[in-house]
Amino acid sequence: MMINLFTRFAKASHLALPGCLLLAALANPSQAVVYQAESYTNFFDTTAGNTGGAFRNDAVDIEATTDSGGGFNVGWIEPNEWLVYGGLSIPTSGSYTIRMRVASPSGATASVDLNGGSIQLGDFAIPATGGWQNWTTVTRTVNINAGTYNLGVFAKTTGWNFNWIEVVSNGGGGNTTGLLTVYEHCNYGGWFRGFNTGSFDGNVMTSMGARNDAISSVKVAAGYEAVLFDNWDYSGASVVVSGDNTCLSNFNDRTSSIIVRPATNTGTGFAAVVSESQFNQMFPGRNSFYTYAGLVAASKTYPAFAGTGDLAAKKREAAAALANFSHETGGLVYVTEIAQGEYCGDWDNNPSTCPCAPGKRYFGRGPIQLSWNGNYCAAGAALGLDLRANPDLVSQNATVAWQTALWFWMTQSGAGYRPAHDSMVGGFGFGETIRTINGSLECNGGNPAQVQSRINEYNRFLNILGTSAGPGNLGC
Repeated sequence: MMINLFTRFAKASHLALPGCLLLAALANPSQAVVYQAESYTNFFDTTAGNTGGAFRNDAVDIEATTDSGGGFNVGWIEPNEWLVYGGLSIPTSGSYTIRMRVASPSGATASVDLNGGSIQLGDFAIPATGGWQNWTTVTRTVNINAGTYNLGVFAKTTGWNFNWIEVVSNGGGGNTTGLLTVYEHCNYGGWFRGFNTGSFDGNVMTSMGARNDAISSVKVAAGYEAVLFDNWDYSGASVVVSGDNTCLSNFNDRTSSIIVRPATNTGTGFAAVVSESQFNQMFPGRNSFYTYAGLVAASKTYPAFAGTGDLAAKKREAAAALANFSHETGGLVYVTEIAQGEYCGDWDNNPSTCPCAPGKRYFGRGPIQLSWNGNYCAAGAALGLDLRANPDLVSQNATVAWQTALWFWMTQSGAGYRPAHDSMVGGFGFGETIRTINGSLECNGGNPAQVQSRINEYNRFLNILGTSAGPGNLGC
């Protein structure tokens, strides 16, 4: 039995019909053509019947595969069997990469050619993958002249399964950009491909020249955003990206489908860095008290918050602050502290500076869990509010709650060396924001589990915002 090609993720829905001629054209040199093994236009098989009993009724042996994307693979391959995929159109002479998806318990050899073997593209050594459904991708770089060809896959040995084969240009003119431009490597290296508004599942994405699980950096035009998905059908983990992202950090080499749309965060300041949809993704189970609108309004009090440096730096600060706020409140669930103590003290050795108001208690409230009478007085003075007399305002007004959190973040050194804002924009790293908030209670080995919990949230939010952690230490 032998092999054939079409569009890589078409396994379940865009399958080629037996006998149809497929014109697989690289419309420009940035594109890739992927053929599924089961979609051949001609074959030679040495055994009668389809042993796998799937997809087609001729002599090629086809079975369902458990490889990523599902669909089918060709199996029970014997020496000298071959598959042909018709209509491979090469628009420009130059260097191309041939990629084959294969599995083999103990190793095997295949070869690839054009036009019935008249042009040999070379042998592919198939490594031992440890099982018939343990898949790997083998590659070979070749030079192909412009023209239209039949692509052939020839079995030199037995003992391997075949899923798909891909032809992709290694460069040359004709690459295009769009509202979204995706790149193979970080820092905008390797092949690239442009997309305009719309939805591009794995089939369409790869047919347009972007390779599955091979996108590492992106550029998004102003006023637009892109949603990158883990799976070919807009499912699994996802991340919303905007602006220029030099490296996708936790989403590097994971994109299998794409949506490009007008940006939902078209405002200024914090609203231009974190959209409401991203905020909702970060806090799916949050208390309704913690509104996005309240945070946007509060951020106008401190415009330098998530407003300093390039877009990546702004995203990092937003992610860092929200990660710490999430940790302090159980994912923005708690508006007030569970153990509500008095928290009344002589905070500056001057009892007359900020005496506790009769009947008022200064337990933790809001995203940063503002505590102690001295902090309520200082925050109130900065915000023009009498929080000494009315500390409950922090748990009654969402904008005020967010303002107190940003007051601490932007202006207070706490138990650290500098305000958390200064640590983020100064390149000291996320770990120093933890030190500012909780000092030796967590840092320097005080509670490494709590430090890691904050780091985990930070990485999750960076992922959603489509940026990396940047300089400095993650921990403290």
